[in-house]
Amino acid sequence: EVVVFSGSQSKQKYFFEHYGASPVYSGSPVKQFFQFTVTIFYALIRSPRRSFNLFTAERRDGSTFSESVKNIYLNSHIINHKLDWLHFGFATMALKRENVAKAIGAKMGVSFRGYDINIFPSKNKNCYAKLWKNADKVHTISSYLYEKALRLGLSKNISYKKITPAIDIKLFKPKENSGMNGTPVKILTVGRLNWIKNYETAISVMKILKKSGIDFIYNIIGEGKELERLKFAVHQSYLNDRVFFLGKMEHKNITEQMRESDIYFQPSMQEGFGVAVLEAQATGLPCIVSDADGLKENIIDGKTGWIVSKRDPEAIAEKFREVLALSVDERRIIATNAAQRVEKEFNINNQIKKFTEFFSE
Repeated sequence: EVVVFSGSQSKQKYFFEHYGASPVYSGSPVKQFFQFTVTIFYALIRSPRRSFNLFTAERRDGSTFSESVKNIYLNSHIINHKLDWLHFGFATMALKRENVAKAIGAKMGVSFRGYDINIFPSKNKNCYAKLWKNADKVHTISSYLYEKALRLGLSKNISYKKITPAIDIKLFKPKENSGMNGTPVKILTVGRLNWIKNYETAISVMKILKKSGIDFIYNIIGEGKELERLKFAVHQSYLNDRVFFLGKMEHKNITEQMRESDIYFQPSMQEGFGVAVLEAQATGLPCIVSDADGLKENIIDGKTGWIVSKRDPEAIAEKFREVLALSVDERRIIATNAAQRVEKEFNINNQIKKFTEFFSE
């Protein structure tokens, strides 16, 4: 049985049990005081021992009296439930909740994603010290993230399991014209618009390809705070007729864009693994990706795609020229290898089996 806890209330009906956290009324002190008083009262009445366990654990870790009481408030939607496992889908979700599992007598599991390990700790030193102390088992989406977590203080004595992302292979099926290129060649990237996706390098690559006389269209799906800056970079590079920002899209529309594209390009500086790259491979798109972290576990260089240096626009452009110079059959072989590997190793059924093992072992 699965119970889902989230940061907010919802009136939507789900096929699973769902409980949202008590609201925080930052703009209404009176309303917040009333909500806080009622929530704490019910927590103490319904779960006095668990509330006390959480309070004392927080105090033992150095939290002030008020911080410890606030922690009961923030986690009141969890401590009332009898659980065998309390699992956090992201390491950052476990912050200020590190003691909850032990307080309610459950085991604690946590998943590592790219942002958790690559970005957040660089801005928040020793942020996971309490997490490492309390976690019973960890899940990582790539070997790279696990190795980096060890360098951040995770103990080798804590049990772990690598379970890669998976996709719905029924939704992402190989297209019939896999390996063929249109005119112009359609290149696609999917990802939020921020520095970690390395779009500046991608734009530099497109500038080189244009100078080489290659006819192409480069579509970018995603939204983010870097849109204005990236649009200006495109303008400065005289690529307004070649590079297009398509914004945020529904999953079904992304599928359609992949089926209409010829090459998938992921230029990221860092990636935990890269779900969009899996989806592109499953669709039958030849993939050119950077040598960023988890992408080196996602693609088998020269067999299911191509891996290039993330900071070398000239080398990436040369790889594009090489791929475009291949015959249709040669590109189709790579695309077929990739699609077959995704279907075999990265399907939902495999992921369900591995997560069942994760919580059963």
